[in-house]
Amino acid sequence: MSTISNIANASALLPLQGICYAPSPSDDTPQPPQKYFDSDFTNSDFPLLWGNANGGRGDMSNLASNVGVNFVHLYNWSVPPAPGQLPGQYQRSHLSFLDECHSNKVKVFVPISNYFLEQIHQGNNAAVQTQISAMVAEIYNNTTTPHPAAGIWGIGNEYDLNGGLFSVSDVTTAISMLLTAEKALNIPAANLLPITSPVSFADPGGLNTPGIVAIQQLQTAFNSADLQSTWNKRFIATMNPFNDGSYLSNYIDVTFPAAFPDLPFFFTEMGVPIPGPNVNNETQQAAFVLSQLQSCQPRNNFMGTCVFQFLNQTAVKTGTEATFGITKFATPDNFTTGTIPVGYVPGGGLTYNVDVLTQKPSYQSVQSVYKPAS
Repeated sequence: MSTISNIANASALLPLQGICYAPSPSDDTPQPPQKYFDSDFTNSDFPLLWGNANGGRGDMSNLASNVGVNFVHLYNWSVPPAPGQLPGQYQRSHLSFLDECHSNKVKVFVPISNYFLEQIHQGNNAAVQTQISAMVAEIYNNTTTPHPAAGIWGIGNEYDLNGGLFSVSDVTTAISMLLTAEKALNIPAANLLPITSPVSFADPGGLNTPGIVAIQQLQTAFNSADLQSTWNKRFIATMNPFNDGSYLSNYIDVTFPAAFPDLPFFFTEMGVPIPGPNVNNETQQAAFVLSQLQSCQPRNNFMGTCVFQFLNQTAVKTGTEATFGITKFATPDNFTTGTIPVGYVPGGGLTYNVDVLTQKPSYQSVQSVYKPAS
């Protein structure tokens, strides 16, 4: 029996057909140039990446119309300006991106990234509370109704594999800050978004129950922070598996429900690198991803999956970590440029690459499941 409907606004995500979206331009680097300064490109400074207007590449409309994507998992959301204000230094406005997503019927995973959890861990709570309050004000535009593209709050990524930079209690502190910001706007319960915190697929107990221990520890932390009601009414579990389809099908139907029979869940990352298990080229990668997707159709409390990921991250990563994409930069390099708005700090007036992308075979794998031919 599904309990998804018990969580306000969770049913709006169904069936969840997601992609992990990080459109880093080819002139980005592992240590971002100052004009980028982080990995947030889903904002008003870089509209030619995700939008159609003014000759943009139109990632959102392409993903929605051609692939069938209706959900994007983001990783970075820079602090926004106050509603109605222009972005100040190191601020980004995401409203135009949200509007583009809404026009394409795409819901957004709004991230409170690991950066903010690290700041909490270092004791900078007052600053982070102000920053999270700014994010909430942007999503609700200082009203009590969320932007229609906003789908779920995502608190960090893989707290269980962060190397001591932050802890599970920092996750719940961030959630408490989120609740404080929502309360300040008097947002009614019916307009609150679901909350998640993706965990890895690590199996520390060696019991063939990956992700379960990390989610149990999350639940314990919620209880310790007096957030039981938030867990019961708003929390959706998420994890990042890279196993084959048959394993994931059993996990969906047997493993996870045995531990959490009443908890909705979805996969926030799923894919395979090159090389990977029985995967040595793009064709084999596509077959592996197709099997994963066919085995991971939404059912019962399982809401769907996010394919990892949109673009090979060759500009900012090396080795297998750069090979997961369903697209890649065209060869030879081919790009136009956009211009960061003049006056913005940093980078105002500088250009960014709007790269021509090539579809990998896994693009068709996702397309065949998310948008099957009629």
